[in-house]
Amino acid sequence: MNPLLRKSSWLSVPSFVMHRYIERIIRVSRRLLDNYAGIREPEDKIIADSQAFWNNLSNQGRDGGPAHFRGQSIFADDSRWVGLGQNSLRIFYRLAGEDWLSKKPRRILDWGCGGGTCAVHFAPGAACYYGVDITEASLTECNRQVEALGLHNFEPVLFQAPEPERVARLIDKPCDLVLSTYVFELLPSKEYGRRVLRTIHELLADEGLAFIQIKYSTHKLNSMSYRWGYSKNLGNMTTYFIEEFWTMARECGFEPQLLYLEPVQPLNNDHHFAYFLMEKAKGS
Repeated sequence: MNPLLRKSSWLSVPSFVMHRYIERIIRVSRRLLDNYAGIREPEDKIIADSQAFWNNLSNQGRDGGPAHFRGQSIFADDSRWVGLGQNSLRIFYRLAGEDWLSKKPRRILDWGCGGGTCAVHFAPGAACYYGVDITEASLTECNRQVEALGLHNFEPVLFQAPEPERVARLIDKPCDLVLSTYVFELLPSKEYGRRVLRTIHELLADEGLAFIQIKYSTHKLNSMSYRWGYSKNLGNMTTYFIEEFWTMARECGFEPQLLYLEPVQPLNNDHHFAYFLMEKAKGS
């Protein structure tokens, strides 16, 4: 093609399209540097940025879609919001058995409860349902959704991002189940994820269950952890190879029991999800 014609065709591209193209080139270049040259932001900065992002999202009237607030962003379609929690419950039943929640009233903890997508499906029948989050707005919204079902078993637990271990000091009774969905990929780092796992282990009753969803890595660049630019990259901030998370969980005192893979999840337009059912190891 004539170079002049090629140049002319670029000049006809709308500015917003060009801007997105250039931004994509920058992001891909940064990913290459990040993963192959080892460029990272300091962990304490990412932790602070994560707290600031969720504070701003919740407290300044911004779109609460990333926190799974009902009726906002892609969850303006209520079937998406309800369906996302139903999907988590379906996978839990497949791994733990459909009668697990109904055998007796359970003490359940939802780490990163957000707007309550899981709470409205797991809280019915629970003796106590702890919602754990780093913003008051998410806890208030989750409680609102649970109360709309006529339930009064929700207990909000607020902590600040730098101190996940504090949660174990705020809950004085062991939990039968700790669940966490669409959260671990938002955590600041793998080491932070290890801290959360250790805290969950401390909170669980003997032989209690943990139901944890992560994003799994492949060897493709777009599945690796970002470790920079939290507000732009939060959906892939921390990812794990399957065997890597399995090993880390065992090191934190869990016995992984079963695994469910979900390569594509259309309800939230995302992919590469892995759900682990783990038991607190005896004597750990």
